[in-house]
Amino acid sequence: MRKKYYLEEEFYQKIQKDKLIFDFLETNSLDGIWYWDMENPENEWLSPKFWEVLGYSHKEKKHLVSQWQELIFPEDLEKTIENFNKHYEDSNYPYDQIVRYKHKKGHTVWIRCRGNIIRDEKGKPLRMIGVHNDITIQKINEEKSNNKSNVLKAILDSSLNGIIALDSLYDENNNIIDFIFTVVNKEACKMTNLKEDDIVGKRLSNILTGNFKPLKSLDGKTLFDEYKDVVLTGKSKSLEFYFEDDGIKDWFRNKVVKYNNGFVCTFEVITQEKNLHENLEKRVKEELEKQRKQEEILIQQSKMAAMGEMIAAIAHNWRQPLNTVSLLCIAITNKFNSSNLSKDYLEEWLLKINKQIDFMSQTIDDFRNFYKPQEEFKKISIKESILKIVSLLNTDFKVNGIDIKIDIEDSIYLICLENQLKQALINILLNAKDAIKNNNIENGEIFISVKKNKSSVEILIEDNGGGIDDKEILKSIFDLYFTTKKESYGTGIGLYMTKIIIEQNLGGKIKAKNQNNGLKFKIKLPILTI
Repeated sequence: MRKKYYLEEEFYQKIQKDKLIFDFLETNSLDGIWYWDMENPENEWLSPKFWEVLGYSHKEKKHLVSQWQELIFPEDLEKTIENFNKHYEDSNYPYDQIVRYKHKKGHTVWIRCRGNIIRDEKGKPLRMIGVHNDITIQKINEEKSNNKSNVLKAILDSSLNGIIALDSLYDENNNIIDFIFTVVNKEACKMTNLKEDDIVGKRLSNILTGNFKPLKSLDGKTLFDEYKDVVLTGKSKSLEFYFEDDGIKDWFRNKVVKYNNGFVCTFEVITQEKNLHENLEKRVKEELEKQRKQEEILIQQSKMAAMGEMIAAIAHNWRQPLNTVSLLCIAITNKFNSSNLSKDYLEEWLLKINKQIDFMSQTIDDFRNFYKPQEEFKKISIKESILKIVSLLNTDFKVNGIDIKIDIEDSIYLICLENQLKQALINILLNAKDAIKNNNIENGEIFISVKKNKSSVEILIEDNGGGIDDKEILKSIFDLYFTTKKESYGTGIGLYMTKIIIEQNLGGKIKAKNQNNGLKFKIKLPILTI
C-alpha cells in the first residue's frame, strides 16, 4: 500500500474535521459538487454553487436527479447516460463530458461534468461523487474563434486561386531545410489532386517533391530556393513557371509573401493563357511574315510601275547619244569618200563615238543595279546616289519642261539600303513630274536639298506642281491604293511604298505638306554605324 506523504495525510484529516477547507475548495476551484445515492437513484445532492451558476438559489431546488435533468439539453442528457453506463460497466472508463444547461434567464451554460462511482468491497455501486466546471466563457471564445476560422476558411475556399500557408522547418544549425503545410484552400487541393487532411501538417518535401527540383522556367532554380529566399529576406516574389511533377503538368503563376515564420502563397494555373499567348505570338509572326512578303510584292509592283517611266527616261537619254554616233559615222564616211580620212582623224572620231557609247552603257548599269533583288546596308554618298537618279531621269524631265536642281554637300554620307532609298526618291520625283504635267505648269521645277544634323540626315524634295488643296486628301497620299491620278493611270502604290521603305526598312520618317505652290517632302533618316 502506498505510504502517504505527511502533508497529504494532514490535508485529508483537515477536510474531514474542518468544513471551511471543503467550502474553500468548492468556491475557488470548482463550480459545483454533486453526490448521488445510487441505492436511492432519485436522491442527489448538488452544492449551492452549481445552482448559482445556472441562476438559481439552492433553496429553489430539491435534492432530486430530476431537478437538473429538467435543465440539461435533451441530446446532452443522452450523452451523459451513455457515458454513465460505460463507466458503470468499467470503472476505468472515465465519466467526463461537456454538456449544456439552460440558464434561468434563458441563455446556454456550458458545464464540464466529471464523476466517479464509489463501490463497496464486493464492487457494488453505492454512491457517485462528481464535480462541475463552468466553461461557458471558454466555449463562447472558442465559438468566436471557430466562427472567425470558418469565415476565413470560407473566404479562402471561395477564391479562384490556390492558397497555401507553410511554416519553416529548421535543422540544428538554424538552417531552413523544409516547410510544413498549415493552411490549404479547396482550389489548392484541386490543383494538387490531394485532400486537405493529406496536406496540412505534412512536410513540403513529402507532398510535392517537384518543389525541390531545378526548373528551366526559373533559370535552374527550385521553388524551395525561391520560397526560402522570401522567408530569409522578407521580400515578396511573383513567379511564372512550368511544373511537371507529382502528377501535375501545368504552367503556374504565384505570389509569395512572408508571414510569421514561413510564407503564404497564392497561385493559379495559366496553361490555357500561355497556350493562347503562344498561339497569338505564332499568328502574329505568321501575319508579320505574310505582311513582309506582301510588302516585297508591293515593292516589286512599285518598281515595275516605275520601270516604264525609267525605260522612257533611258530612251530619252539614249536618243541624243545615238543621234551623235550616227552623225559621227556619217562624218567618217564622208571623209573616207573624199579620200581625206587620216588615221588621226579616224582615232579622234572613234574616241567621240566611244564616249557616247560609254555614257549609254553607264545608263544601263545604273538601271540594272537599281533593280537588283537583294542588297545590304552600306555606306553611301547621298550626293552620288541622288546624281545617279537625276542622270536617269533628267533627259525625260527636260523634255517635259522640268528642271531638277540639287543642293547637296559632298561630305554627307549615310548607311542605308541604297537601292531602296533610290526607289523611294524616284517615286517622289515621278509623282512630282506627273503633278507638274497634269496641272500644265510651265517652267516646272524640282529642288532637292540635303542637310545633316548630329543624329540624322534630312532630304527635302520640293516641286511647283500646284500642291494639294484638300487637307483630307493630303493626309491620305501615303495610304495604299490611294491616288489622285486618273483611274487608268495611277496605282496608289508608289507613295505608300515610299513610306514603307523610309519608315519600316530604313527606320526614318517622311512627311508632306503644301509649300510655295507645290508639295514639299521631308525625309528624316537616322545616322547609323556599321
